[in-house]
Amino acid sequence: MIVTAGFNYFYVTGAAGVAFALIISIMGLTNPRFPGRAMPILMVISVLLFAVGIVGAAAGAKFKGGERHGPPEGTPVAGHKGG
Repeated sequence: MIVTAGFNYFYVTGAAGVAFALIISIMGLTNPRFPGRAMPILMVISVLLFAVGIVGAAAGAKFKGGERHGPPEGTPVAGHKGG
């Protein structure tokens, strides 16, 4: 996977997972014999989309723009006595 600082892959992988879930839900509602023999394939696709979604979220979080690193040096922090 190529990671760029300006792009969060979770938007793509999450959208793919949602689209897949909607498609198989609609197919299941309209066809009483769905998924039939395709069940193992659908399970593998579901697990892969889940895993890719986790990796996409982790990669996007690592290079998140505007990430907070705490207060600037010398800024008083509530509850901290210094030292």
